[in-house]
Amino acid sequence: MERSKQTRFAEDDFSVETMPPEKGKIIDYVSGNLVEDKPEERVRQVFERKLVEEYKYSKEQIQTVPEFGIQKGSKKIGPADIVVFRTPQKTFDNIYIIIETKRKERKDGLDQLKSYLSPSPAEFGVWFNGKEIVYLQCLKKQPYFRDIPDIPKKGETLEDVGLYQKKDLLPATELKTVFETCHNYIYANEGLLKERVFNEVLRLIFIKMVDEKDSSQKCEFRITDKELDEIETGKQNAFMDRIKNLFARVKIEYGDVFDKGETINLKPLTIAFVVSQLQKYSLIQTPADVKGTAFQTFVYAHERGERGEFFTPYPILELAVRMLDPNDHETILDPACGSGGFLIQSMKYVWEKIEEGRPDLRDADRKDLKIKYARIYLKGIDINPDLARVAKMHMILYDDGHTGLFSANSLEPFDKINSIALQTGAGSVNPESTKKVMTNPPFGERGEVTDKTVLIQFNLGYKWKKDRQTGKWFKSNDLRDGQTPEILFIERCLQFLEDKGKMAIVLPDTILTSSTHEYVQEFIKSNARVLAIVSLPPVTFVPHGAGSKASLLFLQKMAKDEIQSLGDYRLFRVVCEKIGYDKRGRTVFERDDLGNLVLDQEGRPVVNTDIHEIIEAYHKFRVRS
Repeated sequence: MERSKQTRFAEDDFSVETMPPEKGKIIDYVSGNLVEDKPEERVRQVFERKLVEEYKYSKEQIQTVPEFGIQKGSKKIGPADIVVFRTPQKTFDNIYIIIETKRKERKDGLDQLKSYLSPSPAEFGVWFNGKEIVYLQCLKKQPYFRDIPDIPKKGETLEDVGLYQKKDLLPATELKTVFETCHNYIYANEGLLKERVFNEVLRLIFIKMVDEKDSSQKCEFRITDKELDEIETGKQNAFMDRIKNLFARVKIEYGDVFDKGETINLKPLTIAFVVSQLQKYSLIQTPADVKGTAFQTFVYAHERGERGEFFTPYPILELAVRMLDPNDHETILDPACGSGGFLIQSMKYVWEKIEEGRPDLRDADRKDLKIKYARIYLKGIDINPDLARVAKMHMILYDDGHTGLFSANSLEPFDKINSIALQTGAGSVNPESTKKVMTNPPFGERGEVTDKTVLIQFNLGYKWKKDRQTGKWFKSNDLRDGQTPEILFIERCLQFLEDKGKMAIVLPDTILTSSTHEYVQEFIKSNARVLAIVSLPPVTFVPHGAGSKASLLFLQKMAKDEIQSLGDYRLFRVVCEKIGYDKRGRTVFERDDLGNLVLDQEGRPVVNTDIHEIIEAYHKFRVRS
């Protein structure tokens, strides 16, 4: 069991390079010194890493801890959070950039930054709070400071910013704060509703991706300091023409995601800011997990604020995928796919199998096999068109697999679902057409499904009665007035499965344990073999906007006579006690008896979770049973 590869979650909003065995401390990225683990400190660590890994300044020419004191004449006016020097010589007259960092939600500090810049020879300044950012150039006369699109990388000048070739682009070290910064700038400067802001950010992300995939060496997705100055003074330049042309190509290349009539509804200055934040990165070269984590965080924050939607936490995705163990010839369907978490985790899992299992193939052929699998074997449906669209975008960030996703009500009649699937180019979706189903359906807190045309399709849409003599439940001929969606999803998932197909579904515990739902339990046992039940900790969905105590149910579809022939078979039942995070979503790490952090082989803290032990135990159980 490779725990070092499977037990790393981000802690709070910012992850750190390593964790020392001292509670309440983290290691400063540049200096290596221990610092207090505070929100503002984590913001500083994010920018320290960017300076070294993205801007290419050496640690030797940066001072963080202890902080460099700024002088104004004979008076000390304060220590600066981060100072970048022109060379490793850390003297006052050698200061090049000063950075002031604040914790999230703090808006102050810009005047403080300017007070540090004024008496110094610094050419540039940055103010950053993890959600918003300001870049400044220092001038020798009024107005003394001016906004710029970005600070130069090491060895570059301000005039070089934005004049990028594709070969100059670098993978991002993290994108969560970048996406959030873009979102917050639009929200603050455009007066749009959050949903519209969200869609504008997504459009610009895809414009960036299309530009990167173009064969020309010159970047079109860019903004120079000169162009930004022209926009601010109302002068015409080629910037907006480039962006509009790129978006026209986006709508052609991703016609199943964007409508032909869509436009970018932002001011040129706002678009310029977003471009300035993304232009130096290569989204193609950025690791898929970095892109996926940023996108999922960005989507979740938006959906939680607008509609209260919640997404399946990563440990549950991993649990379902690794226990079902999909292969590259098996169709996988999520009929309530949300932002695509189960499908993406399945795709990554199968891709790992292809990488490890086909060493005989050339790299290009192996990549083709992975893309073919993603396009043909992954299917996703969501009733919310916005979420279905988000899931498509999420898959595209992982390179592909979006073509099998579409928006429909998975509880509608099959002919209607299949018609929509074919119209959208997702391919046919029919009963008994998939090998694996994984889903986290909407729970019924918001009401029941009452549409008779929907209920009539399901055995569980009817009233059930208990035979007093046998104690067995049987379906009556009376249709129910309503049924909760998660109960209908159990039956719908079984309908989607081919014979011997397997499924994993998140369900409220009450469905599996309460006497009120005995008829549902009877239906399940009569139509499938129960492979496993994993009871999830109460905290599992709390950080994600829901408080229902839930379990993950694993079933295998079988004919009634086959189930009867099994007799009293054994099933795998376990209680997951440690999910790896607390009720606020903060990662919880393992500690020894003395309270010290337990570290893996690479010196990183081990997440306190038993998810991987459960997966391992289940596969051993399957071998024995």
